[in-house]
Amino acid sequence: MGAALLMVILLCPSPVRAQQPGGAGAEGWSPVSVGIRFGYDQSANGEVAGAQIRVPVLPSGRVELIPSADVIFLSGLREYGFNLDAVFMPGGRQGGLYLGGGFALRNSIFGLEPTEERSNETGFGAVVGMKTGAPAGLAIQVEFRWIFLPGIDFDPRVVTLGLNYPLWGRRTDG
Repeated sequence: MGAALLMVILLCPSPVRAQQPGGAGAEGWSPVSVGIRFGYDQSANGEVAGAQIRVPVLPSGRVELIPSADVIFLSGLREYGFNLDAVFMPGGRQGGLYLGGGFALRNSIFGLEPTEERSNETGFGAVVGMKTGAPAGLAIQVEFRWIFLPGIDFDPRVVTLGLNYPLWGRRTDG
């Protein structure tokens, strides 16, 4: 997960640098935000708790990269999910509907035998969500995520409710 985030930063150093307080063009950029989310995994029948970072790629905030991590609480087992998504949000920093997808990794025991070892399965995810603007500093999001893991017969479907807080600035115009 850390390597993927480092790769994203290296691939787009100008936008990341511009988002820092006092950076070039900082007043025009939507801020990076951090968030938490809670929900339900319909395929695994378990509760979900997670965290994410929303990094705008464009000054308007219409395109964001969102690395995230989730814990799925199952009866007698904890699964872990990691995602790196790119989303398009037509409303930009004003919020609204967003669509996207990206890389997904799930860590669990995927077999039917209790003696099987944990393993990682990789695939891709699709996400549809809605996020409010953040005039008071806090944005609310509702998100539906489908994860497709080609190596197994299990495609998680997760619905979450989350809160995001900008790391700096609270601009809502633009």
